[in-house]
Amino acid sequence: MFQSRKRKELENVIKQIRVDLANNYKDNAVENLKRLKQETEAADQEGKLKPKEKEELTGLIEHFEQDIKNFKRTY
Repeated sequence: MFQSRKRKELENVIKQIRVDLANNYKDNAVENLKRLKQETEAADQEGKLKPKEKEELTGLIEHFEQDIKNFKRTY
């Protein structure tokens, strides 16, 4: 998906959000989503994201926000 160091960091945050959601760690997912938004915005402002990458990240952020909104505790 991404190649530069900044993009690699974004990919790691995305992976962590997926792990958090899979393991019912809503609070961690919310914090990591906040981090993903901030880092995406910073990378975009620095010109380190191609338009397609920005669009892909925006879609992922929206998807994660919906997942968190619909999050239900299983215990």
